[in-house]
Amino acid sequence: MNKLFTCISAILLLVVLTGISTANEAFIVTSSGLEYKDLKVGNGLEAQLGETAVIHFVGWLNNNGQRGKEFFNSRKEKQSVAFQIGTDKVMQGWNEGVLGMQTGGMRMLRVPPELGYGAKAVGDVVPSHAHLIFIIELLELK
Repeated sequence: MNKLFTCISAILLLVVLTGISTANEAFIVTSSGLEYKDLKVGNGLEAQLGETAVIHFVGWLNNNGQRGKEFFNSRKEKQSVAFQIGTDKVMQGWNEGVLGMQTGGMRMLRVPPELGYGAKAVGDVVPSHAHLIFIIELLELK
């Protein structure tokens, strides 16, 4: 049953991702410069500071508001990611971007460099001062 659910979830995520256009859609812009848009509103608990978020995500370089080169996909790696919301263990854009999401939800984030990796490059995959796009699926809260 769990294998079937994972397979169905992966197929649904693929369907959603292939049908998403980031141009000319209404994003909410926060005072920090983060832009986000709910692609699917969940129906579970709402993410709050201090909780551990378990997510799947896909990350792309931002190419003038469009998804550029994909640099990571946790589903392809077959490994979800967990982080405590509000800590310095992840980029600030994720901390801010998951707040208020409900489990089962999916959100697109457009993260400016100062909320992402900043002046740091990530190997030869993410250049310094990169603008990033993420789709985050909130699997559970702990």
